[in-house]
Amino acid sequence: MARATKNQLAKLFFRLANSYSAGIDLRGALERESGIGPPVYRRTMRAVVADVSDGGSLSGALKRCGDFFPKLVLAVTRAGERGGRMDEAFRRLATHYDNLVKFRNRFLIAIAWPLFELVAAIVIIGLLMLVMGYLLDGKDPGPPDWFGLGLGTTGNFILYVMMITTFGGGIAFLIIGTMRGTFGTLPMQLARRTPLIGPTIEALSLSRFAWTMSIAENAGMEAGETMLLALQSTQNYYYERLIPEVTAGVRSGAGYYEVLKETQAFPEDLLVLVENGETAGQLAETMERGSEQLQEKAEANLKVIATVGFAVMLGFVGLVMAVTIISMYYQLVISPMNDVMNGF
Repeated sequence: MARATKNQLAKLFFRLANSYSAGIDLRGALERESGIGPPVYRRTMRAVVADVSDGGSLSGALKRCGDFFPKLVLAVTRAGERGGRMDEAFRRLATHYDNLVKFRNRFLIAIAWPLFELVAAIVIIGLLMLVMGYLLDGKDPGPPDWFGLGLGTTGNFILYVMMITTFGGGIAFLIIGTMRGTFGTLPMQLARRTPLIGPTIEALSLSRFAWTMSIAENAGMEAGETMLLALQSTQNYYYERLIPEVTAGVRSGAGYYEVLKETQAFPEDLLVLVENGETAGQLAETMERGSEQLQEKAEANLKVIATVGFAVMLGFVGLVMAVTIISMYYQLVISPMNDVMNGF
């Protein structure tokens, strides 16, 4: 099933937040949404309007849309309903997805030119293999054997395409598998040890965790459900896998700090926030402030990542071009000279 894009989600919750603040009832705001956007979006929003009109909750209506809405949307919406803070929930979701869209756009703009150079280099190398192979076919010393396997011009080109496709497919598989938890906690454990990237992923996840926990606490929700919503809102398998352990722990009567510390999965900074909030009896307020600090940290890191991404992509393109030039020089100059010298 199709899923809502980050851009659609940012605009949806921005409009809902404004409508809600202006006193427009939720059903009326949702009906407006059912008349705009692509067909799949309009059809989905009509189903949401129908559910809400029948007396259902918004979170329940969104959940019945399958995978169209992310888990984060369901968790934050549910927490907002319980806490009577729907306008804040809408604004938080709008800000979150708007930040993701802005970062994606900044990152794509930063790597656009290096990426174009990389794609152009890959295409040019492939065409060069074919053109040189057919031009030198039947001549002495003959077309270059690019991989040294005696495959001929067509065989070398097919092998080249297979290598590029395998490399690109492997990267896509790793990214998708990591997001879906296919590889367990290993990718996140490695990412946490990676400068800049690890702290950014962690800050984004824990910012959502802290904010959802704040909303749930304000709503007076049961401890197990608070932890369920907070961990789901991280959208990170590394933390979501702890749901059974953490919810069972707090339902047995243990405090949040004690249970979270026992998992050994949360950084000390967050644990200090939880401990201070519980001790002072102001857990909701403390977690909300902590969420804002984590969000600011993540946004600052994202700007640096976009800049570094440009430099890395540019360096990668340079490396590919350098290897290609050296390989061509060897095939076209050094190898024929060696053959001549061996003849003597």
